[in-house]
Amino acid sequence: MDLKENKNRPILATVYAIIFLILLLLVKLNSPIVHGIDHLVQSIVFSFTNEHLTVLISILTNFGSPVVSLILACLVLAFVFFKREYAAAIWGFGTLIIGNGLAWVFKHIAARPRPALAQRLAPAHGYSFPSGHVFGTTLFVLLLLTLIVPRIKNHTTQSVIRVLAVIWVIFIMLSRIYLRVHYPTDTFGSLLLAGAVWEFAVMVWIKFFKQKVDVANSEGRHFQ
Repeated sequence: MDLKENKNRPILATVYAIIFLILLLLVKLNSPIVHGIDHLVQSIVFSFTNEHLTVLISILTNFGSPVVSLILACLVLAFVFFKREYAAAIWGFGTLIIGNGLAWVFKHIAARPRPALAQRLAPAHGYSFPSGHVFGTTLFVLLLLTLIVPRIKNHTTQSVIRVLAVIWVIFIMLSRIYLRVHYPTDTFGSLLLAGAVWEFAVMVWIKFFKQKVDVANSEGRHFQ
């Protein structure tokens, strides 16, 4: 796994984290700013509502559920492990555990009720902020793009997968809003949290794992 050091990464991670915490505070305080953003985005997304689209989105959104995303992420890490890239697998599992743990903690801190039950177009339970679907999907996509896609030799195929991965994350975000099971700020908050977790995780890799992996590789051992 070749994650390069970037002097801007600590800044990016901090910015993601700070904006997320500000949004969390605004949600907790039931801020009019949050309501205004939510209402604006909802009015746009809801304008596309129709019966056939609802059926399609209701089916597809299940593939971005926290359980499905976790299973897919574990399959990615299992592949890496069986390639004898043990450090990358350990790092990846650690990122998943800590990331999902933080998402759970923040969800209970915010304790934000979901949109009214009568409005929902799909079943949902638990608190609303941040969205578990969006958080899990984003982490899975980041692991896929980092650990699997670089192994593909065809650069065009790599580019196509990257574009499709971004589209998939955006679709999951919009689907949760469309189905009235999350507010727009729930999905945006998840994206910020996932971004912060990922950037901090990459910094951990570079600081604590990368040098050991490079040394092991130079000696013909498997630790990566």
